[in-house]
Amino acid sequence: MPKTCDNKSVGILVWKDEKLLTIERKKYNPGFAIPAGHQDGDAPEDAARKELSEEVGLSTPELKQKLSISLPNPCKREGGTQHEWTIFEADGWTGEVKPSPEETKSYFWADREKIRKLADRLEEFAKSKNISLGSDGHGLPRLVEAANAAESWKQNPGLEPPMYFLFKELGII
Repeated sequence: MPKTCDNKSVGILVWKDEKLLTIERKKYNPGFAIPAGHQDGDAPEDAARKELSEEVGLSTPELKQKLSISLPNPCKREGGTQHEWTIFEADGWTGEVKPSPEETKSYFWADREKIRKLADRLEEFAKSKNISLGSDGHGLPRLVEAANAAESWKQNPGLEPPMYFLFKELGII
């Protein structure tokens, strides 16, 4: 039986020397992102700590909420037509980055220039598919669908589509 989408997701910003922990997703959606995932009935803070541990092996005693926003990003789960996102910043995180072999292809610490290049890659991809990246995210469902279908994107991705809009709201790009 397929999982049902709760339409609530969390993401965690982990900074080190002004660089952001960035992972390449192994599964849906292909692209580069911060550790993130569904709340699955958990409180946002509990879900964020769980995702941080599961995806990259880190823990944090404190989370600072940075953003709460609704995006029309679909997911592969049943009923997943949009998500209420809560983005936290990990404060005082500990541990050594240990990427999940099931969920994470790779990771790196990205400065703002590298993040901008990943955003540029997504913008180029969207343009090649005639998809608008307006600030309201209305093109996001088509962009997610196109990115998940394109082998060229999977081989050389940029930012994961929802991350583009989240990073814009956060002022990262």
